[in-house]
Amino acid sequence: MIFYLIISQIDDCHADYQEFQQEEAMGKSPVQKEYSLSEFCSKLSVSEATGRNWIRLGKIRPDREYQGKPYFSRTYTEKILGKLQKEEAGFLKARRNKKHISGNSMDRNYILRDSPNLKKIAQTAERMARVSQTDMLLRAVLAECAIQLLCQVYGVQTPFKECFLLHYLEGEIALGQYDELVRELFPAGKKGYHEIEAGKKGEKELFQISYVPEPNADILGLLYSSLKNLRERKAAGSYYTPTHIVKEMTKDLYESNDGNLTILDPCCGTGNFLLQLPEDFSLEQIAGRDIDALSVILARINLALKFKDAPVSLLRKQIKPGDFLLGEESETYDLILGNPPWGFQFEPSAESLLCEKFRTAKGKHMESYEMFLEEAVKRTPVGGAVAFVLPEAALNVKSHLEIRKFLMEQAQIEELNYLGDVFGGVQCPSIIMKIRKTGRPLDTCGMKIFDGSRKFEIQISRKVEAENFNFNMTDEEYELMEKIMGRKHMVFLKNQADFALGIVTGNNRKLVRSQKGEKGEIVLKGSDIRKYKIVPGDTYLAYEPEKFQQCAKTEFYRAEEKLFYRFVGNQLVFAYDNQRRLSLNSCNILIPRIPQLHIKYIMAVLNSRIAQFIYRRKFHSLKVLRSSLEQLPIPAASEEEQKQIILLTDQIASEEDTEKWMECYNAIDARVAAACSLTFQEYEKILEYEGCALPEIKEIIPFVQ
Repeated sequence: MIFYLIISQIDDCHADYQEFQQEEAMGKSPVQKEYSLSEFCSKLSVSEATGRNWIRLGKIRPDREYQGKPYFSRTYTEKILGKLQKEEAGFLKARRNKKHISGNSMDRNYILRDSPNLKKIAQTAERMARVSQTDMLLRAVLAECAIQLLCQVYGVQTPFKECFLLHYLEGEIALGQYDELVRELFPAGKKGYHEIEAGKKGEKELFQISYVPEPNADILGLLYSSLKNLRERKAAGSYYTPTHIVKEMTKDLYESNDGNLTILDPCCGTGNFLLQLPEDFSLEQIAGRDIDALSVILARINLALKFKDAPVSLLRKQIKPGDFLLGEESETYDLILGNPPWGFQFEPSAESLLCEKFRTAKGKHMESYEMFLEEAVKRTPVGGAVAFVLPEAALNVKSHLEIRKFLMEQAQIEELNYLGDVFGGVQCPSIIMKIRKTGRPLDTCGMKIFDGSRKFEIQISRKVEAENFNFNMTDEEYELMEKIMGRKHMVFLKNQADFALGIVTGNNRKLVRSQKGEKGEIVLKGSDIRKYKIVPGDTYLAYEPEKFQQCAKTEFYRAEEKLFYRFVGNQLVFAYDNQRRLSLNSCNILIPRIPQLHIKYIMAVLNSRIAQFIYRRKFHSLKVLRSSLEQLPIPAASEEEQKQIILLTDQIASEEDTEKWMECYNAIDARVAAACSLTFQEYEKILEYEGCALPEIKEIIPFVQ
């Protein structure tokens, strides 16, 4: 998965460091191994840039330097790591890379919300959190659930209401051929169970919960993902896909199933995608692979529940452990579907092999889902299909450019479904991408787009650029946007502006204050920025760049004129500053340098509905990126046109009355529309697209005249 690095606070580690030095001097803790900065940062799950900043700020201290490079002892590294883990358990607001948060978690969206098993699994997870989790205990709890489900589905009558695993191990329950799968799930047998039974009372309670089978519901998968340590799931990029998303993916995959279609889930987990396939698919037609052996066992049991009396030999043949990226299999499939891992951490030895095999692995950042998508397209014949859940970033983030180039060369994107944040506990907008392998360059004609309640089909062949797959606009919207973008008098910020990030203190709790203090001055946050106006809060910071995690050049913060804008959000929000104020990293800086265009005029254009219309269609992002702003068109207006608009920007900046503010905003907006050479009809369309009601449109249009 794609996560953003948030720096943790470790100032208290200074005391630990001094204690470590004393122990070293006393000979209590000999240095067994030294770590380079790269290895040290890898252990702590932070970037090397963060590590270097921590050294500069005195938050960590290397034991020695050799040829200008820092080295850390194992003892010191473990102390720092231990400190971080304790702080995470205390819910520190500032953390390391989020994929290393630990704990247990249940995603209630994974199965249907009215499932009778939700409360039962939540109860199990709650009890499991109170005991010492071991692999044997995890397997025992899963086996308890599996036996209960198998008994009910196959009509095995038992007088028991709890502790099914114990009765099974005592020979009081027989599951026929599926005994083999249960023994594989819990190989520890009686001895292992009695070791658990001899433990705390809380462990016994884990076998006193009853589960009920539901058609095609991945009860075992939800239980497994809820009990499995969250740290492991995130490090593996493993998130189980909510069932309603899986159902959406598996419908309408093929017009008909003649019994010969073959389907593979290359990262099947516990088999949820395979469970949701239409009922006319047989077990012989489907296959699943996963590198998690325990998931594979659970997937086999799940399919034994779906396909009544399915031979175990067939289950083993169709569902088995396998590495889709580096394995030896080369079979092709008519359809490959699933949710590939995002942000998987590969071993260094695997990375070199992946670089040799995949063109998408050769960039600076090796992303697992890109390689899965590349391999999936390779492993389908022309006419075959791929359907994956992917992060929305795959469509527009620069580091994923190569996979977009790959798709442009030989595939048709048949459907794009914008899902938003659908994975429990993870803020990462997602998409469903359905692809048909054609062997020809990508053509947008016929592509279906789904975005919440908005659904449409693209009916023209559009110009496609690998830099940005921005398909989320109707043909009418696209043609209007292209018309505006292509006007000859449009200029752009690219190479004609300075951009600067707000300050990253690395320790807001210590450095950002609600009282001014001796050296303090107002520091702005994104929430302090309104369109045309700055409303500072009671947030103060002493400007001491040497103490900050990350900081732009002083000249940007102290510029005589600059624009502040909100970094996070789907709205363009800009305000003018001539007071040389500071800002935090939720509030970034733009200093335009376009000849003959005034800074306040440019602010008006960027705050307009026209800019918002283009931004939303061209960049489907919750972060306002420099690269996006550089591509927004700015009309080169005359000096007189600019003066009229600037007078209005001064007026709106001091306007307190909401009604008069909106009047002024509409007047500015209409003048920007005129500067863009929009016709009444074109501007009216933009107003409609931006959600203006008809009465409001009638009030705005006269301003153009």
